[in-house]
Amino acid sequence: MKLTENDIAVLRALADYYVLSASLVHRMVFPQRNDRRNTRRRLQRLVSTHYIARSAVEVAFSMGNAGPAYYLTAKGADALAVYYGDEAWLRTNVRPPRIDRVYHWLDIAECHWIISQAVARASGVTLVGWVNEWQTMSDVDGNPTDYVLHTQFREGPKPLSCSPDAAFCLKVAEHQRVHYVEIDRGTTGCKRVAASKMPGYAELLSTRGHHQHFPTTTFDDFAVVIITTSEKRRDILRSCVSSHEDLHPELWLLAANEDVTPESALFEEVYVDHQGIVGSLMTKPAVEPPSDHQEPVAAE
Repeated sequence: MKLTENDIAVLRALADYYVLSASLVHRMVFPQRNDRRNTRRRLQRLVSTHYIARSAVEVAFSMGNAGPAYYLTAKGADALAVYYGDEAWLRTNVRPPRIDRVYHWLDIAECHWIISQAVARASGVTLVGWVNEWQTMSDVDGNPTDYVLHTQFREGPKPLSCSPDAAFCLKVAEHQRVHYVEIDRGTTGCKRVAASKMPGYAELLSTRGHHQHFPTTTFDDFAVVIITTSEKRRDILRSCVSSHEDLHPELWLLAANEDVTPESALFEEVYVDHQGIVGSLMTKPAVEPPSDHQEPVAAE
């Protein structure tokens, strides 16, 4: 099978986002098309030729229908390496997603897409990188390292680790800040979420572990963005986070899933900090005038 540019675009989307539904592939790769049948046929063709694979179970979607989730195979990663002439694509995560984590991975992909779209709309902001949990990372020169987002600080007698769902780094001018992502699906009690997650992030801050994940960061701290199912759960989570005063609750920003969109994700006040103060993820950069800009001369 000879791959077309549209086929490569689908493979690249799966390399970037790891796990996608057919509807997400259509939205990300073919947003200008209304008919989704061509997208489904293309996915089926790529599955039958083993460039991609589908999940063993179908995923029920909010609109009432169901379908499989898709992910890249080693053959697909090899095709990307050949197409782009870059063996770095061979390090793409091609492990089949765990069945019980498919929904979670789709939510992470959705968040990744939202942040990418928000940055694309924002003048003066650059997405330095996005990394999913267990994804192999690179150092400042682009060489692969042993670092992944999961960090095991100690095994016992009381194990301590930090396992963000994802991380990204935003650059404005000469400043770069790391943001860790936690997708909360509401399957665990709020108290337990705070008690289990916060010690790991506090230790990550103490050990400056975010500098290993993103060596170019210019900040000594980072933000933990937790996106949850509703505003009511967000507020309960905020209260639980704020109760752990010794675990740096100031790192945490919380938002309801419905409030985080490509239009709002960066500059609108949709995040709540541990004190209940509502704010944006970042301040909109000042737009500098062109270098040949000249102030108008006042008439005499």
